[in-house]
Amino acid sequence: MTVNNLKLHEMQTQMNALAVDAAEKSGSKITGGIKAVSKAVGVDYATMKGFVFGTIKRPSERTVDRVRTFLRDGESKTPPPLDEPAAKNMGLTDDDFAMLIGLLQGAESGIHDDYMQLEADVLDDPSREFSIASYQALYRQEGLYKRLRRKLEAQSTCSFEWDTELQSVVPVRTK
Repeated sequence: MTVNNLKLHEMQTQMNALAVDAAEKSGSKITGGIKAVSKAVGVDYATMKGFVFGTIKRPSERTVDRVRTFLRDGESKTPPPLDEPAAKNMGLTDDDFAMLIGLLQGAESGIHDDYMQLEADVLDDPSREFSIASYQALYRQEGLYKRLRRKLEAQSTCSFEWDTELQSVVPVRTK
C-alpha cells in the first residue's frame, strides 16, 4: 500500500512511531520526539502534537499533504525555519532596536521623574494632593514601557549599552 492511499489514522500511527523513535534516539520524552518530527515535516509543534495524539480531528489539507509527502519521500519539501531571532523582527536592524530601546528608556525615565515630582510636591506642600489613581497610572505606564523594552532586547541579536559620549543607546555585538 502506498502512502498516497493511507487513511488519516494510519498516517497518525506512523507519525507517532517516528516520534517515539526520535525520542528514544535523543533520550528525551515523546514531546522531544514530536518536536524533532515537526521540524522534519515542516509544521509547528502544536499542530504535530495534535496530529500525532489525534486531538485534531480534521487537520488542514496543508498539514496532511506535508505529512504524506514526508512519509513518502522521507524528507520535507518545505524550507527549514530560520533560527535567528532577527528573522522574526520584521527587518529591524540592531541600530533600529537601539533607537527604539533608547526612546523607551527615555519615556520610562520621564514617567519615573513625573511621579517622583508628585511625591516631592506633596512633601513640600501638604495642602497639595494627588490622587492615588494618577500615581498608579504613571507607575503602570512605566512598567509597560519597561516590558516592551525587554521584549525588544530579547528579540535582538546583540545587547545594548548607554554610550555617554553619544548620549544614546548603542548595540554591543556580544550576545
